[in-house]
Amino acid sequence: MTFLITHRCMLFLSALSIWLPNVVAADPIRITHNQPFPPLSELKNGKSEGLMIDVLRAASARVGLELEFVAAPLEQMQLTLKDGRADALLSGMTPERLRLYDFSSQVVATGGALFVRAPSSTPENLMAMAGKVVVTPRTGPLADLISRVAPAVKLSLTTDYEQSLARVVDGSADAAALNYHAGAVVAARLYPGQITKPAAMFQEIVNAVAVPKGTLPEFLTRLSRGLDAIRADGTWAEINKRWIAQ
Repeated sequence: MTFLITHRCMLFLSALSIWLPNVVAADPIRITHNQPFPPLSELKNGKSEGLMIDVLRAASARVGLELEFVAAPLEQMQLTLKDGRADALLSGMTPERLRLYDFSSQVVATGGALFVRAPSSTPENLMAMAGKVVVTPRTGPLADLISRVAPAVKLSLTTDYEQSLARVVDGSADAAALNYHAGAVVAARLYPGQITKPAAMFQEIVNAVAVPKGTLPEFLTRLSRGLDAIRADGTWAEINKRWIAQ
């Protein structure tokens, strides 16, 4: 009996020794996020934080995934995939990007909004901007959308949120099309009282983790399972309330 138990223990430990190195040696998945993009993602004191970052940390912990975050300006995010700095990126799920990337389940839903110089009121929609200059970042998800649904708008592409808002303030643009939540925070920081906070969004956009087509399918499946789990038990709602209330 003693020999049988000892033999079984040895077999178990042998199997465990094969399995554990695979777990420990697994490289973390590096995810690029926009910097700065408050309150959704931002690098502060060398650490990534924000609503989407906390959601991903909670989801990955639920399914045993290890993540690392790479902060990059909007115009450099896709470059981090090409040069090997990152494996995935946080991105708006648009028809154009769906052709290039596979996506996880939803991380957060936000949307595009029009930012105008105060005290002007928020335009009713994109069509109301026909013949007027609307600026938006070149590498953001809204440029293609505006070109497709509102071709009468005089679309002008910028480098980032800061340049977009600066053009609204100096009068060279009639409006900036930006993410509702991030645009509001950046506008309040840079131009307090000079930009009207949008009354509504003109387009809802789902943000999720994207990987180049055909890569990391198991990672996306596990991460999506974690995202679904934290939505089901209320963790996602708690994180969302904490950040949006700030």
